Amino acid sequence: MTLQSPLHDVSGTGARGEARLDVGGRVFTCGMESNEAPDETGDGAGPELPLPALVAETCSAMLDAVAIIDRIEAKQDAWKIEFLDQARRIAETTEHGVLTVGSKLTEVQRREMVRRSFVAEVAAVLRIPEVTAGRLIDDSEILMHRLPSTYAALREGDISLRHARTIVDQIATLSDNHALELEEAALGYAKKLTVSKFSQKVRVLRERIDADSITERRVKSAQDRRVEFVPARDGMAWLNLYTTAPEAASLYTAIRDTAITLQSRIQTRTLTQLGADVCADALATGLVNGMHASGPAKWKAQVTPRPGSDATGQRAATASSRISPTVLVTVPAMTLLGKSDEPGDLAGYGPIDPDTARKLAGSSTTWFRLLTDPDTGAPLSLGRTRYQPTKRMRAYLELRDGTCRWQGCNRQAKHCDIDHTVSWDHGGPTECENLSHLCPKHHRVKHETTWHPRQLGGGVIEWTSPDGRTYVTEPEVALPPPPEPGYSPEAPEAPEAPEPELESGEPPPRFEPPPVDDGSPPF
Repeated sequence: MTLQSPLHDVSGTGARGEARLDVGGRVFTCGMESNEAPDETGDGAGPELPLPALVAETCSAMLDAVAIIDRIEAKQDAWKIEFLDQARRIAETTEHGVLTVGSKLTEVQRREMVRRSFVAEVAAVLRIPEVTAGRLIDDSEILMHRLPSTYAALREGDISLRHARTIVDQIATLSDNHALELEEAALGYAKKLTVSKFSQKVRVLRERIDADSITERRVKSAQDRRVEFVPARDGMAWLNLYTTAPEAASLYTAIRDTAITLQSRIQTRTLTQLGADVCADALATGLVNGMHASGPAKWKAQVTPRPGSDATGQRAATASSRISPTVLVTVPAMTLLGKSDEPGDLAGYGPIDPDTARKLAGSSTTWFRLLTDPDTGAPLSLGRTRYQPTKRMRAYLELRDGTCRWQGCNRQAKHCDIDHTVSWDHGGPTECENLSHLCPKHHRVKHETTWHPRQLGGGVIEWTSPDGRTYVTEPEVALPPPPEPGYSPEAPEAPEAPEPELESGEPPPRFEPPPVDDGSPPF
């Protein structure tokens, strides 16, 4: 078997830009048999093999090729780690061109802001979340400077990046001597175990080497507890909880036990579906009834058929009818009237089917026509007459942006600041084409570094990094232009209460970033 591939080329280009596999004179290109004739320069393909033997040989050769490519990918991961660590060291040695001129940050804050800028650049280049980019940078530093043997094994293709990261995770709170001891004991297992099995093995080895620090590590890890919302396909999503092991086990057991009690011969839902419904019901009921996070949560789920449900215990109420927190749903008028099946839009998720959109709209107590500002005469631009945007402008921007407008950030717009792209004290007007949402973290980076945004129209923003790279972020909803002047609805809404305006020539206070940053999702 001979494998020719451009994968060894750092540029990613080769003579043909494809992988070629030669099995006994039969050439396969990228997994498909080519029309090329067998190589006749040698002895040829040799004696013709029976069909079963030929199939087995070809399949075996292709699997060998997969294994070779897997080793090549591990080597490329090692190269990426080394280049990334070199870039980090260079970035940390200079503030020139990164921080704004005249910055009043302390030395510690300056170093932190330089790092934030570098993390943001890496995230944008690799098209990954900043949390992931920060993790990759940290892992690169640890592998290059604390785990030399692990890095060498990765560079040789003997282990995968996931195996290497498993060791990185386990030495985070170890001394250098203990880290090297764990590395020596674990590497042999990394070369022959799956990631899951290897992770279990390394945890055992770690506790043997440094059992005394388990309490310290538990306390530190508990600081990372969080809830994550992850959109999935077909109108579904994941709600992930990362918490302490005892709490997670207790919650899971309560959910599972309650779901089991609801099983019966006439129950049409599976145990898995019942578990999901029990969890959703318990969370929704607890939130609606005013559950507060004042201490460790203690609850027992009690789910019974609701009035109006059938004998199978199917849920009569849905999450949309029980949850009280506000969500933003956009529904086309024709869909709402039942004359179109154009999807609606759920803020933070995306398109939802028309039936769900109509149900959510039907349970809403608040309606807002965003694109009919002529109803009240409220303009989408206040020019230089007022610094703060109006209520309607804020709602318009929240719908348009959806999230923080920094590339890759998913903090919902309702939890963000509204920022003047061209700052007010530099002549920037208060108009939607000069406003966008930025979370506190990225608002601070925008003002303290030389990252520069430019609005291109229609809510599209181009960001230029300190290194001169450009990145474009699109609005979540491409809103059509406002109605033409003179539009007059049949039932205009009451104008909003006037807000206090600035006296002529009096600029607003300059933005001062908060001393403590609450970070970005997950929270």
